[in-house]
Amino acid sequence: MIAVILGMVTAGMLLVKRLDPQTAIPVTAKCRALVLAGGMAGDFLMWCMAQGEPFLGKLFLAVIWGCFLLACITDVAICQVYNFVWWISGAAAMALLWLRCHMNRDLGISGPIHTMGSMDVPSGSILALMVFCALQLIIFARLYGLADCYAFCVCAIVECAYGAGMGDFLMHMLLAVGLLLPVQAAKRNLNRYGNLKKPVPFLPYITLSFYLVFFLKYLGKNSCVMAFFLV
Repeated sequence: MIAVILGMVTAGMLLVKRLDPQTAIPVTAKCRALVLAGGMAGDFLMWCMAQGEPFLGKLFLAVIWGCFLLACITDVAICQVYNFVWWISGAAAMALLWLRCHMNRDLGISGPIHTMGSMDVPSGSILALMVFCALQLIIFARLYGLADCYAFCVCAIVECAYGAGMGDFLMHMLLAVGLLLPVQAAKRNLNRYGNLKKPVPFLPYITLSFYLVFFLKYLGKNSCVMAFFLV
């Protein structure tokens, strides 16, 4: 799936150039290396997450991860994320949620989710998702940009597809801030009240924390991942 991830980034960069030819996005060797590393990390994550799932599930995850890498590039380079990124990733996330709900009904699975291999999406997770997205758009949109709100919403849809609830959505937000503050403190970009002196791109922290949420909460329970690190 790494080809799909990197293909989404490449196609997205070409579309940005076409839609906004006046805005140049510098793509350095460091940027290419980071995108390649992100693609490889995402490919490994999806290999573990999508065990026993159909090809479509893996494809949706690859599209979403590619969109987030693209969002990180534009957010860091020009402090802007184009709306088409959220249209595509949001549609893929909703399709993934529908797919897992559909698979759940076909297989007759019920009960709470315990592992990434489960295909159960509790109804409580759907309700928590709607409440969380409403909070993002109504309340949290005043604290940071709409692009960050959209990113958290897309992440929550994916997390919901794997049975996550409100606690998991909030854990993702807390982890993103927990990654941001120490880095900015080291750069002396925090005032005495703990606020940023100068705004910085938040998308990379949201993306990295999204990865860590799945790795720490779900993949740690996956025997194939544990075996990989024990070898």
